Amino acid sequence: MMANSQNLEEAWSAFLDGDDEALGYIYAENIDRLYNYGRQFTRNKSLVKDTIQDVFCQLIDDRKKLRNARSVRAYLMACFRRRLIEALKQERRDVDAVLEEEAFFISVDASSYFIDSNLSLDQKKILERYCNELPVRQREIIMMRFFENMPYEEIAEVMGLANAKTVRTMMYRGLNKLSDSLTPYKSQLLQLLVMMEMLR
Repeated sequence: MMANSQNLEEAWSAFLDGDDEALGYIYAENIDRLYNYGRQFTRNKSLVKDTIQDVFCQLIDDRKKLRNARSVRAYLMACFRRRLIEALKQERRDVDAVLEEEAFFISVDASSYFIDSNLSLDQKKILERYCNELPVRQREIIMMRFFENMPYEEIAEVMGLANAKTVRTMMYRGLNKLSDSLTPYKSQLLQLLVMMEMLR
């Protein structure tokens, strides 16, 4: 079972006080999330794993400089995101174009639970198509909000955005565009469109 945020914050405080076992706990509770998040940016599994290790090694090196985090999850994801993007930029010059085309690609199958498990596979494919026409940053926000159930404040911290309002604005723009794109299919996706109207 995933540790709740209070346990992670307590472990973080213990780590800052010199408890190395606490860092092991933090690592164990976040490794899968960081790995899955990193794989959204690149198919290079080794790079993702190496970057995660780099982040935790840096935490040890910087322990005396660190402070209590409002959200350990958001802090780790933000550190990991910055370091991974830097590594990708060193690997290839066109990283922004690659991310736009490949990162946070929403894929559905017969058992996918994305937004509404009652949608048929054909309906999910329609949804997939138009979700993936959104800009990559909007796709990233939507996935963190819907799949990770992250608060807007945490998403802003992870992505390096100004504040929660900026995240909301970007998400609403994405949902508005998605809603407009899905309008021709409203007879098939009526329940989904109603839900999106409620999210505005």
